[in-house]
Amino acid sequence: MLLPAQALYPDADPAQTPPGLGTAWLLVAESLQTHARLAEQGARLLDNMLRALGLHRHPQVYLCSVASAPDAAAGGLALPGALDGVLQQLRPAVVLLMGRAAVRHCLGRTEPLGQLRGQPFALAGVPAVVTYDAPLLLRSPGLKPAAWEDLCRARALAAPGPSAPA
Repeated sequence: MLLPAQALYPDADPAQTPPGLGTAWLLVAESLQTHARLAEQGARLLDNMLRALGLHRHPQVYLCSVASAPDAAAGGLALPGALDGVLQQLRPAVVLLMGRAAVRHCLGRTEPLGQLRGQPFALAGVPAVVTYDAPLLLRSPGLKPAAWEDLCRARALAAPGPSAPA
């Protein structure tokens, strides 16, 4: 199930969005609704990571959670068609797939994240970057530099390319 997209920084002023962040970002991660404390710590870490990129000043940064069956009552949609619909609606410049559940559901891949990181992926023509999710980073802080590399890769992919000569 894919829960509805939530804008992470809806009050951000578009005029203050740093250049090079692209039109919009979509983050897909596993839902942590059943783990309140972990969700709070993970949300704080994710927010800090996004702030380090300047994304807190971008009003079009969205989070979609991949939910297990018990979360289906929260208004989730079946993933295959739902993700395509979200991509068409939001038109992100880049998709950040955070964690095994997001990668499994969105790409259909089951290899360890360490093997998938850095590989080029696309969802409906939108570049997708695989990285670790916040709960794993909380348990294994040594993976944070790799996650930062992934965020920087996503930022580079989101940046609009040079305009074609007239």
